[in-house]
Amino acid sequence: MLHTGQGDPMAGAQALMWSHPHFAAGHCLHAALLVMAGSEDTLPALARTLHLAEALPAESASERDRRHLAAARAWLERDLKASLQLYGEIACLDPLDTLALRVAHFGDLQWGRTLQLRDRIATALAHWHERMPGYGHVLGMHAFGLAENGDHEGAVEAGTQALRLDGRNAAAVHAVAHALDMQGKSHEGIAWLEERSSAWTSSSGYAPHLWWHQALCHLDLDDVESALRILDAFLPSAPGASVPALVDASALLWRLQLRGIDTVDRWQRVAGAWAVVPERGLRPFNDTHAILAYVGAGRHQHAKWVMDALRASAERTGDLHGLIAHAALPVCEAVWRFGAGDYAAAVECMLQHRHLSQHCGGSRAQCDLVHQTLLEASMRDGQWELARSLVDERIAARPHSKMNQRLMARCEARGARTLQTHP
Repeated sequence: MLHTGQGDPMAGAQALMWSHPHFAAGHCLHAALLVMAGSEDTLPALARTLHLAEALPAESASERDRRHLAAARAWLERDLKASLQLYGEIACLDPLDTLALRVAHFGDLQWGRTLQLRDRIATALAHWHERMPGYGHVLGMHAFGLAENGDHEGAVEAGTQALRLDGRNAAAVHAVAHALDMQGKSHEGIAWLEERSSAWTSSSGYAPHLWWHQALCHLDLDDVESALRILDAFLPSAPGASVPALVDASALLWRLQLRGIDTVDRWQRVAGAWAVVPERGLRPFNDTHAILAYVGAGRHQHAKWVMDALRASAERTGDLHGLIAHAALPVCEAVWRFGAGDYAAAVECMLQHRHLSQHCGGSRAQCDLVHQTLLEASMRDGQWELARSLVDERIAARPHSKMNQRLMARCEARGARTLQTHP
């Protein structure tokens, strides 16, 4: 369930743990899922799981089980990088341990280790072949790593092969959709997702995110109506919605706001859902999207509270200090300035932190929001030379994108008007 994105792996792990309390690997699975939740409010459950596992008779746990428990213990003690490094070491010692590989893969994304997203999985793949159960899951992870490193053709090939091995693999569907999106191949992206809808539309883990990808394709094609339809129908924004779904709803709404679309009522719904999310803090990427919602909804006090909570989290968890101080908070500050109409300050803040688009804690498709915000702020502030440069960057990265072509036309039209004013 974890690898394919089908069902509820957390509930399954809990049931396994309670029905077989002496099965140490069941406790390891539950602990790993809690680690990947990346949330402060899951730490008490992680502490309980580790307490139960560590109290088992010595003969109940293998050496690998003990390594898993030590890795999860490091996370509980807020030694986040050490925890993820330990999971990576387990995968290095046993490349067939797909659970350790999955957690390390999650860590590589959170810490912006783009090369590791590809190379860690490629190293493990050398020990696999397609007749082995689970090979398609590892191949799906590799497809995502290839897409993040710009090998789009390789990502499509690996993701397609993974789906041939297991047609339920929503993670592989995502990797290919991601590769198509990053090239601006929006028609192909929509067709890919529609043709394989049976593999992902019922996935609680991937469905909202893949609807988000489809909405981005529609936006690229200037089909705002379809993007809004997806937002309203498939990206939950009521209290109780999952954090990943709220992240996607907030990211889509911000993109719509950048285009000048009226999103006031929708912002209020999403901000209201964020307001009842339990304490977060271990995944600043998520908190940054809460800021988007609060700024979009005009809930400035809520935005301030989240920024204060981020600073407190950096003090509690030393590994997060750099990510929060040099990535999350600068993005929050720029978003705040943009929302207030101070586009010059937003540009200045983001230009000082250009690396944010590579190290925001999410995928390249998600981190592109930083670049889009910088571009729109520069246009609204009349910094057209900067805007033209930024559009050139986008076209070089996504030559097929219709949105990039429209942005270039906007820059060129403004340039022509400037020449007429100043012959």
